[in-house]
Amino acid sequence: MVDFMDCCKEWIGGSPYSLLVENLHSENIDGVYEVEGERAEFLSSASAGDEVGGVKYEKVDNDGVHWTTEVVGCKSSDGNLFVAVQLSVDAEIPVEKLGKGRRPYIIKLLMQKFGGGFDGLLQVDDAPLFLKEDQQDLAADIICARTESVMPVVYVSRHSDGGLSVDPAQLAQWVSAMAHVVVEPSRTFSAELSREVFSENPYGGAVAIYWPDGVGRWLYLPDRWGEPGALQGAIARKIRGSLLFHRARRECTWNYLQELVSRDRFERIRSSGSGGVEDYVAHFDREMAERREEVRRLEAELNRIKFSKWNVESSSEQGLFTIELASPERDLYQGEQLSAVLDAIERAAESAEVNSRKRHVLESIFGANQREGEREMILPRLKEILNQYESMSGPVRKELEDLGFEVSQDGKHCKLTFRGDDRFPFILSKSSSDWRAGKNAFTDIRKKVF
Repeated sequence: MVDFMDCCKEWIGGSPYSLLVENLHSENIDGVYEVEGERAEFLSSASAGDEVGGVKYEKVDNDGVHWTTEVVGCKSSDGNLFVAVQLSVDAEIPVEKLGKGRRPYIIKLLMQKFGGGFDGLLQVDDAPLFLKEDQQDLAADIICARTESVMPVVYVSRHSDGGLSVDPAQLAQWVSAMAHVVVEPSRTFSAELSREVFSENPYGGAVAIYWPDGVGRWLYLPDRWGEPGALQGAIARKIRGSLLFHRARRECTWNYLQELVSRDRFERIRSSGSGGVEDYVAHFDREMAERREEVRRLEAELNRIKFSKWNVESSSEQGLFTIELASPERDLYQGEQLSAVLDAIERAAESAEVNSRKRHVLESIFGANQREGEREMILPRLKEILNQYESMSGPVRKELEDLGFEVSQDGKHCKLTFRGDDRFPFILSKSSSDWRAGKNAFTDIRKKVF
């Protein structure tokens, strides 16, 4: 804990933007250091069986905006060290816009000084984890939320030529200590994994964020981003924005640390036998102030959650806004529901009144989004297979299965289902004398599934 607190002091004392450099050389772990416009309070406690310590650093910038960074670490009796870093901003006077601030440098410093421990099955690191061909079980555990991790996982898939849509090393630096970055080894790995996780894995260069506890995923399709930097920036913003609604471990909060320190002081007063009423009054005044601060924090958190349902993200660089739609269906192929929505929007835009608000809105949505390319990849190959269909030979069956079809044989016919959805079965003769049978089957599949 002493090393951790020294690291926090090094973070503030080494900043070119801080005037507290000369004041932080005290050998005491705890203490309050102040200059005009800056304040750093260090607290620590070991009374709860665990070692808890941290710093609350406050700074007012030239515009009168108040920045607060709370860094709290808890080292448990089993040797695990958890650290939470929380950055908040507010202004006492009206301002046009409050910035989000940069990711605190203390995160990078902590990774350099201590490195990362294990977050469930995954090690905390500022470098990506490149999976090996024999680690399909680990990949499946990530996708199915079986790693018991606290942090989300960014899963990076490969294009058919083995290339990547992002720079995983740079992305891992951007999201270090906020998320894990995992890179699959090959497109073959992805195809085999797909059968094990019911096609919930990204593939073909797509990137997905998997949240802990199986609460879902966020998919990024490479065709929608002009360059890797733009895609990486969107991923980093999504992770950081989502963590705003992630509740920190209670033992890693500043309020919990203050509570422990107050309890320590109270015990020292009581054990000393002091009868000074002023000491008790001062102690309870501090405790009441801490309780009020906790109530204020919870009210602010409640307001954030209350309005988070709007969940409209803006990108100032591109001037785009994201609209989220709920659906109980899962994608049978990558980007399926997005493609279906865009098809409907395109038709609705064409039928809307010319130069009407409705048409402008629909055309803007359609123009700002691209259809996912997997449908365009599957349909031409499926058409080629079925147009030449004569019988369910071994090679034909394998090609259909590679596209995601399950083939079961019953008597003279074969039953085809696409990626585990039994609501849309298709019947195909094992051996057909009608040259149109394959063409008819393709037309039927395209209408019902694609």
